Amino acid sequence: AASVAVFALAYALADALVGRIAGFESVLPRTALDLALTLPFFWLLLALTRRTHRLAQTLNAALGVYVLLAPMIALLLLLRLPGRSGEALGVFVNAGYTLFVIWYLLIVGHILRAALDTGLVTGFAIAVTWTIVTIAVSRSVFGAAA
Repeated sequence: AASVAVFALAYALADALVGRIAGFESVLPRTALDLALTLPFFWLLLALTRRTHRLAQTLNAALGVYVLLAPMIALLLLLRLPGRSGEALGVFVNAGYTLFVIWYLLIVGHILRAALDTGLVTGFAIAVTWTIVTIAVSRSVFGAAA
């Protein structure tokens, strides 16, 4: 469980950096809300499938992949800032960002596939649903700029 705390702290730091670059207000409360939604969701998901013994490794993998990818997310966000890119570069960066998000969701889907002993499509569908719900809750709490 100590490793989960380390990964959660690393995730919070990485998410705070990404949030600052993205220009979000209330970065730390947003990150806290994200963790408050993510940790119980993963526990519930694993509890429903009777695999709570995989909670630490699943959380560490899901949080850890975000920590590893955060520098690339930050770079893409910096390239998306107004006034820093031309129109052609902006289209390229937006396409790259979209592909990056899909890749991230596939990675989380693969983590969930392994944790739940299910298929990649199911893991990906759960990852997408989790992301949509998390974004919706964050937007309802903090406003549309979530």
